[in-house]
Amino acid sequence: MTAGETLHVDLVEVPMRVRASRPLRADDLRIAENGIEQTISDVRSDRGPARFVFIVDRSLSMGGGKLTSALRAIDEESKLLRPDDRMEVVLFNHNVMPARAIARGERVESIFGSIPPSGGTSLRDAVSSVASHDRTYAIVITDGGDRNSMTSEEDALRRISGTKLILDAIILGSSSRFLDRAAKNTGGTIAGASTSNVQRELHRMILDINSRYTVAYQSHGNPSGWRSINVSARRRGIEIVNARKGYFAE
Repeated sequence: MTAGETLHVDLVEVPMRVRASRPLRADDLRIAENGIEQTISDVRSDRGPARFVFIVDRSLSMGGGKLTSALRAIDEESKLLRPDDRMEVVLFNHNVMPARAIARGERVESIFGSIPPSGGTSLRDAVSSVASHDRTYAIVITDGGDRNSMTSEEDALRRISGTKLILDAIILGSSSRFLDRAAKNTGGTIAGASTSNVQRELHRMILDINSRYTVAYQSHGNPSGWRSINVSARRRGIEIVNARKGYFAE
């Protein structure tokens, strides 16, 4: 495909948080992709069945109760997931463990609680390991550092910035430019937390995910590569709080 050729892709889903006085309709919104207006086919307030992947930092800096608090928070707040959702956990330090599917009734702390915090941090490697062929909410819990990733920031962003993955993160420490960019690109959010309130922040995050709108459209008129998305309101009384900023099309 040449740079001048355009590409039609599968349905694009744009997760978004909105403040509005009444439920949204398709004609309330305008979506442009690389400046080209798109036709909205659906606006849903029900996010539908989804895959949740909790990406948990187990590096040495997650000692002092941070890792334990994170695992306990997942056990408690994953109860907010819906019956048709699926759940996985990825633990990482300088190595990234394969995703472990968690069945209903299994306790994350029982499975991983005996693993001590140790080693370095490969945050970008861990995040980019999560494939997103289905609607996927990736929730990262980390202290924000990255000293060992082989994946560059741009490559990691490209891998996760498709049309199906939304990344949210809880940071138990310093801010992370990579996570900030990843959340903005995919329509997710970032929250700061401490050992004492990580469960509260995870509770808020999953409630927020459950209440987001999803806008769908069939992309047209753009070449492959990065496609920026701009969502705006067609009428007063609608505030777009947060929405996916774009995605990579191969």
